[in-house]
Amino acid sequence: MPQSNASDPGSSAGLMYQWILAGLVSASARFIPIPFVDDLVRGRCRRFVISRTLAAHHASAQLDTLKPFYGDRGGCIGGCAGTIVRAPLKLLLFPIRKVVTIATSVRGVPLEVLQLVLLGRTLDRYLGDNRPESGSLPAAQMREAFDDAFARMDFRVVRAAIADALSSVSGWKSAATQTAEKVADPNESNENLRAPEEVQSGAAEIQRVLDGPETAKLFAEFDARFDTALRQLG
Repeated sequence: MPQSNASDPGSSAGLMYQWILAGLVSASARFIPIPFVDDLVRGRCRRFVISRTLAAHHASAQLDTLKPFYGDRGGCIGGCAGTIVRAPLKLLLFPIRKVVTIATSVRGVPLEVLQLVLLGRTLDRYLGDNRPESGSLPAAQMREAFDDAFARMDFRVVRAAIADALSSVSGWKSAATQTAEKVADPNESNENLRAPEEVQSGAAEIQRVLDGPETAKLFAEFDARFDTALRQLG
């Protein structure tokens, strides 16, 4: 894997690489045949994306203050209570959901990678505009604007390009799934994602796709939609 992409984690290319890596690991949690583990891995990968982005900006904002932006939509009270209520149903439907999730992975994996990349990119852009960095960050409004902008985008072309890029990398899926299992382990530190070479190679291939001019236009469209939605909420 070309180490230059990750040689400077604080650079734009370095951050992009880390976001993609987290996206691949997060998306691969769908292949773990254990209930609730996929949600746990996704949450930790999203937290990693935000943590790395804050560190790159030496921002004073704390992860907890940004949880409405990257965390569970239900929040602590509603989310925890809702999880308890829904747990039996989720367990009952788990085999069906897992089959559907795996069957739609050709679409789902690229889409999840894009979601985590745009999550990190949105915070990176927000902090780069010298806006407030501490508790005044409108995390809840940012999440609502993000979800609105993401839902309105047509990612079909870039999704297909990411899928094609991954098809050229042998063994990335099993390697990424093993990494996701480690991320789910409470005894493992998630400060850094130590992914095998196959996952790193997959991330490098995706980065080449996302560095293209067509993707740049797509991201600019997302930025405009996000900014419009955030202004309307403000």
